[in-house]
Amino acid sequence: MNFNYSQEAENFRDSFRSWLEKNFPKEWNQEVTGEKWVQRRKEWGKMLGLGGWVAPAWPKEYGGLGLTIEQQLVYIEELVRINAPEVLNSNGIGIFGMTLIRYGTEDQKKYYLPRMLNHEDIWCQGFSEPNAGSDLAGLQTKAKDNGDHYVLNGQKVWTSYGPYANKCYILVRTAESRYKGVSLMILDLDQPGVTVKPIKNIAGESELAEIFLDEAIVPKSDLVGEINNGWEMANYALAHERGIHFAQRSLKMQQEFQQLVTLFQEQIHAGSSPAISPIMQNKLVQSYLSCEILKSVCLRNIALIAQGEDTGALPAIAKLVWSESHQDLLNVGVELLGEESLIKGDNQVWMEKFLLSRAETIYAGTTQIQKNIIAKSLGLPSSKGGR
Repeated sequence: MNFNYSQEAENFRDSFRSWLEKNFPKEWNQEVTGEKWVQRRKEWGKMLGLGGWVAPAWPKEYGGLGLTIEQQLVYIEELVRINAPEVLNSNGIGIFGMTLIRYGTEDQKKYYLPRMLNHEDIWCQGFSEPNAGSDLAGLQTKAKDNGDHYVLNGQKVWTSYGPYANKCYILVRTAESRYKGVSLMILDLDQPGVTVKPIKNIAGESELAEIFLDEAIVPKSDLVGEINNGWEMANYALAHERGIHFAQRSLKMQQEFQQLVTLFQEQIHAGSSPAISPIMQNKLVQSYLSCEILKSVCLRNIALIAQGEDTGALPAIAKLVWSESHQDLLNVGVELLGEESLIKGDNQVWMEKFLLSRAETIYAGTTQIQKNIIAKSLGLPSSKGGR
């Protein structure tokens, strides 16, 4: 991202880059998948945590770096530059951590935040249900008041990091009101009454899970914020998911585009027919334009956040542009490589990324939901129709 950074931001870059050069394992330049990838993410999270670098947006008093928006962008740029893996606890640190800092009790923050930073606890998000995905307010998992604790019954699905997590920040129904009857709680997954069943995705990996709750227990001390105020906290949490995180996705996409350009150059040099096809070259140009559009949207969104202004529909636009154009970019890579993308080795990563990208237009708000949000911001009627 082409900002003219302040000297303060550049000084931070120098400091962080120096630490990365000394601590980032050089052998990690080789990409891995599956369980090896999960372990690498967890190990990297622990390394950043020990170095004090794992939570850029958190206030310093809670173990974070307390960085400005500008410094957070520098932080992301440096991690993308070295192709560092996303830490395994990114969901907890980037989304729930900030929510707990704002709404949690001091006892909750004192106990859970350090364990989140050092990856002693791995967190997952218990929001979606079989009949409450895009319509999250329709959730039916119930929490019954039982004196000094709540008893939970229900089911969660499409739970990212569920197979690896031992803690879950979970939305439950505590009253009948659609929006004012939802509460946010901390659920210990390592207990009787909780069954976690991994879901294998199209690439053959199991990052997602179903969580079944049968008389699971949550102490009242693990209610976050006020009872029946979970909808407000859920929106606060999801706003962080829509914020600066898309800048990281934009930078990663630019990096993948450069890799795509290299593939084209190699094939043209070898006289390979896919790369010299005008149709394929046109697709490469379209991928470049998509990268530039996404970068522009992300920069505008970040500028508004830094100024404390309402971002309106920009987060929805960023999600829409990223998810659809990222799928298209990876598709170009697979088309270019052909059968080579199916052979184990460096090129197979393109096929694995392509397969995983199929869900990008669904999770974190479907394409249809994003279009409805954009339509509403323009004063247009929303639609339940397709793409």
